[in-house]
Amino acid sequence: MLTPEDTLRLNVLIATCVAIRVDIYKLAVVGLTENKKEQTITLNPSGDSTKYIKAVQKLLVSQILGSMGGYPSYLKRWSRMGQVGSSNLKSLLKIGNIEAVVAVANSQNLNDEVLDLVWWCATNTDQQAEIGRFLLTRNFVIKHPIGKQIADYLLEFLPFTDDTTQLIDTTNLLLQEDLISPQAKDRLWKQGQRKPAFLVGFIERMEGNLPNNNNTIALDNNIKELERVNSEQGQIMLQTINHILKKINQEHVLYRTLEVLGAYLSHPMVQRLADIEQCQTQAENVLAQLGLDNEKIKARLLLAGVSEQLVVGTISAHSLAGSAIRKKLSNVLESIQAALKLLTTPI
Repeated sequence: MLTPEDTLRLNVLIATCVAIRVDIYKLAVVGLTENKKEQTITLNPSGDSTKYIKAVQKLLVSQILGSMGGYPSYLKRWSRMGQVGSSNLKSLLKIGNIEAVVAVANSQNLNDEVLDLVWWCATNTDQQAEIGRFLLTRNFVIKHPIGKQIADYLLEFLPFTDDTTQLIDTTNLLLQEDLISPQAKDRLWKQGQRKPAFLVGFIERMEGNLPNNNNTIALDNNIKELERVNSEQGQIMLQTINHILKKINQEHVLYRTLEVLGAYLSHPMVQRLADIEQCQTQAENVLAQLGLDNEKIKARLLLAGVSEQLVVGTISAHSLAGSAIRKKLSNVLESIQAALKLLTTPI
C-alpha cells in the first residue's frame, strides 16, 4: 500500500513528465519534463521494498494505460518482436517498467521523437546495454546524436561483458560508420589479439576495411580465382580468421567465424556442406570442372564450403567447451587452418 504522500507525488509526476523510470536500488522514481529537467521522488516504504516498487508500477500503469493488472501481458510477449504500435510508444515510457522500454526500443515504429526518451529511460537500469544494442541496429539511430551516446556507453561497458555473443554483437555494432573514434577502433582491434571475440565483430562488420597493423601486402593477383584472396584486405581477413581459429575455445566464436569465412570466399559452384571430407571432395571436383590444377585454388574452394554446419552437431552432441572444442574438432580445424596457411603464404 502506497503512502498518501507518495501517491500524491506520483500523480504530480505523471501529470508533469513525458518519461518516468523507477530506480529499484535507490527506491526512487525519476521523471523527465518536457524541457528535459529531472524530478525525483524518494519513496518511503513502510514494509517490503519489492512489494512497494510493484505497487508504484501498478499505480503508474493504471493511471497511464488504464490497466489494473500491471504491465499488459501481451506487451511482454511483443517486447522483442517489434510489434508495439506507434500510438503506445510515449505512454509506455511513463509506466516505469523496463520491459516497456525494451518494447519501445525494439518497436518498428520507433522514431526521432521518442529516441532520446527511450535512452533516458534505459539509463542506470540492468537492461541499458541490451536496449543500447537494440537501438544501434537502427540506421536512423546511428546517424542521430543519441547514437554516439549509446556507443560511448557500450564501449565503456564492454570490459564488463561476459557473454560472448553479446561481446561480438556489441563490437560489431560499435564499428558502424563513425560511432566511435579511430583510436577506439584501434584499441578494440588490439584487444582482439588477446580476446578473439572482438575480432569476430571486426570480420563481420569491416570486410574490405580491416586494420592493417602488420604491413600486410597483396599477393600476386594474376589468377582470377584468387583475386579476392590475394588482395591486401583478403590477406588481412584470412590471417585474422586463422588467428581466431588458433585460439578457439568458445562455440559461438567458432560458429560465426566459419560463417564469415564461407560467405567471404563463396563461389557459385560451391555449396556449404556439413562434413569436411565432403567439402574437400567438392573442392577437387569443382577444380576439375574449371579445368584447373592449382593447390591454392583448391584451398579457396574448400573454404567456400565451410559454415557452422561443420561443427554445430559435434559441439551440441558432446556439449563441448574450451579446449575440448579444438581437440574434438581437430580434423575440421586443421584442414581449414592448413588451407588458410596456404592461401596466406607467398608462392
